[in-house]
Amino acid sequence: MDFFKWLLGILVVLLIVVIALWIGDEPALSTGQVHPVYKTMLKSGPSVVSHSASKWLGYAFGLLVILVFGVTIFIGAIRKGGLGIIRYWLFGGMILYVLAYHLTVTSYWAYATQTTTTYCLGVPFPTAWMIYGLWSVPVIMTLVYVIKFNDWIMPPKDLERFKELVKEE
Repeated sequence: MDFFKWLLGILVVLLIVVIALWIGDEPALSTGQVHPVYKTMLKSGPSVVSHSASKWLGYAFGLLVILVFGVTIFIGAIRKGGLGIIRYWLFGGMILYVLAYHLTVTSYWAYATQTTTTYCLGVPFPTAWMIYGLWSVPVIMTLVYVIKFNDWIMPPKDLERFKELVKEE
């Protein structure tokens, strides 16, 4: 699999999304407005969730950034023309990361339209997904990478060869 072509494709789509956000209509009152009672405080206008184009383009932007992150990790893990066993862990981690992102965004969309707030572990659901999902999945992927580094990325024999090459210089 040519990850560089995937990276180029994702970056081209990301550029298209950024251009669409740039030239598209800005949601009304999406920037800070003066609070009617406390003049030194700014408040937001209606939620951007109500603006369909911005909502979906923002979703696509976040998803594409996660995919860029994932593809660059895959590129960095390639050894001797292949990925080896680490590909399953990285692919599983990326699926979990995309799932956590999707659940975070969709729970925020639901939260923005509700009149009551539901909580999970003391915080609103979108915040819980952000803290416990989006934060923890990359940490899990990083731990697997660090723990298995000597087996999958730089075995001791390759490290010795590297040290020999450095001495030659």
